[in-house]
Amino acid sequence: MRSLKGFTLTELLISVLIVAVLGSLALPSYFQYVQESRRSEAQQNMLQVAAILERIYSRNGGYPDASSFSPTQTDSEYDFIYVNLEKPEGAGDFRSLAFLLSAKPKTGGPQITDKCGTLTLNHQGIKGAVDNDCW
Repeated sequence: MRSLKGFTLTELLISVLIVAVLGSLALPSYFQYVQESRRSEAQQNMLQVAAILERIYSRNGGYPDASSFSPTQTDSEYDFIYVNLEKPEGAGDFRSLAFLLSAKPKTGGPQITDKCGTLTLNHQGIKGAVDNDCW
């Protein structure tokens, strides 16, 4: 008599059930990790732009006007916004004394559900977000 080789239907169903349970536990963690890595990329971009602005400030005595400077858009899930603050009346292109960078999740993008929302960074290095754990 020959012995049968293979899986029974019960063994197969138990294996599928175990994989489904493990998958349902692992997927939320994976999606959270992906969101955190995208947020980290946006933070790096903001810090690089802030470093460029500081170099411009040290050479010219002020930050560039928002109309003449735009943060480089990368393949990020965020829209980057540069705003001049504290610009004296009648000042030239390089007379702004402060800036505010913002990284806002793109509408309809995967980061729109991120708990941190819009990230900010100003000329003093003060970082802001909805949650304190975001930076």
